[in-house]
Amino acid sequence: MRYTLSLGLLALAAGFQGVASELTKCIVPSQYKCSNGKASDSPAISDTFARCSKDSEIIFSAGVEYNVFSPIKQSNFSNVVIRQLGNLNLPQNITYVQGIVAAAGGSLTWFDVKGTDLSWIGTSNVTTGWFKSYGQAWYDANPSNASGLPNRPHLLRFTAQNGYARYWKSSKPIGANFALAGNNITVRDTIVDAYSNSSGFPFNTDGIGIGGTEILIEDSVIYNGDDAFAVGSGAHNAIIRRATIGYSTHGMSIGSLGSNPASFANVSNILFDDVTVIDGLYAARFKSWSGGQGLAQNITWNNIRVFNVSYPIFVTQVYYNQATTGPPTGPVTQAVNMQDFTWSNFKGTINSYQSGDLSCVSDPCWYDIGLPTNLNHTEALIIQCATGTSCKNFKVQNAQLYTQSGEPSTDICVNVGGALNPDFGLTCANSTSAIPYVPTIAWDSDY
Repeated sequence: MRYTLSLGLLALAAGFQGVASELTKCIVPSQYKCSNGKASDSPAISDTFARCSKDSEIIFSAGVEYNVFSPIKQSNFSNVVIRQLGNLNLPQNITYVQGIVAAAGGSLTWFDVKGTDLSWIGTSNVTTGWFKSYGQAWYDANPSNASGLPNRPHLLRFTAQNGYARYWKSSKPIGANFALAGNNITVRDTIVDAYSNSSGFPFNTDGIGIGGTEILIEDSVIYNGDDAFAVGSGAHNAIIRRATIGYSTHGMSIGSLGSNPASFANVSNILFDDVTVIDGLYAARFKSWSGGQGLAQNITWNNIRVFNVSYPIFVTQVYYNQATTGPPTGPVTQAVNMQDFTWSNFKGTINSYQSGDLSCVSDPCWYDIGLPTNLNHTEALIIQCATGTSCKNFKVQNAQLYTQSGEPSTDICVNVGGALNPDFGLTCANSTSAIPYVPTIAWDSDY
């Protein structure tokens, strides 16, 4: 299928700078300097957002620090540009932040904005304009053999009808970074730096979560410890292109889908194009729950370069929650169906010598459970379909993936029926063993 962008999205991609001069300017005041960095600017930010929620340009001034010590939420923006030229600092007291998140029921987003014709634009100057979450202390405080501290906030939820974002920059996030919802949204030049300078792992630091329609994401640099891009149910007509992702990234992911068997998951028309993946656990990944229902259709990964990636192409329809239900006791009869999936023009190296990442806190590692015990880390592709009919019209084209060890690359397939996948493109013998269920772990959750 040909991927196209609507005329509205193409116009939106030009940004709102052309109308900025017609907007009322609102400068956000800061007490950072006069209080020696101790006062919170959250009340001033909330007040400015409320006063200037329509036909306004809200400015976080260049060279100015802002302390955002309590969450910010504004849901009625209309024709507003937020210009982030200064740094936004989250609290550095871990127990204080945990208390706020716990009081909200254990899930909270620090910045939650919603509106129509809404922009959030930073600066191309990499010395300022950052979201600074001070996550390194959280990484270092991870308990031994555990997957991160509880009550970690997400950073920013951006819900818009006609939205534009540019130069979002996140330094040492505590949890997931940016989540998109709504329609007609362009995001450009995002940077996420969740690189840990110790053995503490940056669990759950998803880069961009995608849950809207007519989405264009371009020119991202994301170094993190979870999905760089996570496409959730309800996402349709999205293009993600020209990105570099790495460190311990879990790649470009569809899902997880189908965690609620009573709810129909639906994702369609998603293109990942021109992406470089460095040192990642996964590159292209699909994950849906055992027993879920729904349809994921017309998904393509194209022009993907991988360097030292453990699992370049990975599909599983058999997630389960090992902490609660355990694996199904009988045969799988229901799945989130996959149709019209293409992996084309993959090139690069498979991590043959030190497969995996520091998210491994168990023996065996969570990402090896459910896979054949004789993995030799030459696998370019692993596809685990739940039933003989749940995967249809799969295509693998021009996959030039080779091992660091010099051994031939291999593939693993389960239930990839030839009749339903006549153009699969690989000689990949189906496994004759029972379906290997793949467990989730607590930290590997959706945004």
